[in-house]
Amino acid sequence: MNTEEEKLNTTEKPDVISNVAPIIDNSKKQSFPEKIPSKEKIKLAEKTILDSLGIESDSSLNNFDELLETATKSLPRYQEIEKELKTSKNEELPYELFKILKSNSDKAEVNESAPRDGVLIKSMKEGHLECAGRTLIASTFLQEHELNHTVVSAPGHAFLLIEQSPETLVYFDANNNLYFTFPRSALEGYEDLNKSSECHLKEYTPRETDFYDGLSTVFPDFVSMPAKEGLGRQYLGNVAAAFNGNKEFAGSYIAKDKEACGATHQIEEKIYGRNRVLETYYSRVEELIKQYRIQRDDDRKVINEIIKSCPEHDDFISFFTAILDGNIGTRLPYIKNSSREQKIAFAERAWNSFGNKDVEE
Repeated sequence: MNTEEEKLNTTEKPDVISNVAPIIDNSKKQSFPEKIPSKEKIKLAEKTILDSLGIESDSSLNNFDELLETATKSLPRYQEIEKELKTSKNEELPYELFKILKSNSDKAEVNESAPRDGVLIKSMKEGHLECAGRTLIASTFLQEHELNHTVVSAPGHAFLLIEQSPETLVYFDANNNLYFTFPRSALEGYEDLNKSSECHLKEYTPRETDFYDGLSTVFPDFVSMPAKEGLGRQYLGNVAAAFNGNKEFAGSYIAKDKEACGATHQIEEKIYGRNRVLETYYSRVEELIKQYRIQRDDDRKVINEIIKSCPEHDDFISFFTAILDGNIGTRLPYIKNSSREQKIAFAERAWNSFGNKDVEE
């Protein structure tokens, strides 16, 4: 596949070269209340978790992974994907799944009065999807087809890593419309599918066999977790965020309740135990979020300046190709050390996506 030769469909909403500010901060746990949650609040948390899944409140959370899987498979978007990819070969599934699930492919009409969190099953059934929701659907589908992958928590974001081969990993970020293959040796800290590990994606030279689709910058620092654990922790973390009153859940049916927030985290620990890799990561994730937001704003400022100062195609291509050797290129490792021809092709994709358009604030 050679997407460098493809033209982006400009009737879709433009790709943005910097990551969109995530709607749900599922990488940072809310602080626990000082007191131990009461039995009543634990029951409230359990009932709310089950209700968010569309399951009767007298069910047990002892088999939470299975409940989450069943609820995910009941989603219209999941069932559409199953139907569309029914005849695809296993080796084709990851990229075909990405093309269907990425945010630029959203087609369904969304009920504007529905909760806008996009990460809990109830709201996803009404059409909303965000990073954790797309990750939940993608991982559940890949597990069904026995395709090896891990679930990733980055600062305020969620995506997947797929093991394409012993030497090759796939960065699968459907919410930010980004998919690329890269050498496993470029991912510092990564161990295997069954271990949580804090990872850093370092600069590398793309191989001839490497492939990309998208324009977004990457999250280079993140935690990779076994798929089921990662999905469960992210889902329960977002229920806790709703109880905590995070602004993203302002329209949610879940009322703010700090003690129930703590109870939800207690349930998470009871199901999955402690994860010291995550705990260490959480201790500095706020600073990482600040850094990424500064970088995002700087990137958008630079790109908007190029758009305004280079309204003509040739000038835009020339200038944009040049900046890929600088700071922005550092956040685009799948293209930074590519040939000049490949960088020009990337600049063409950028022109087709947002040439003459302001990059969204």
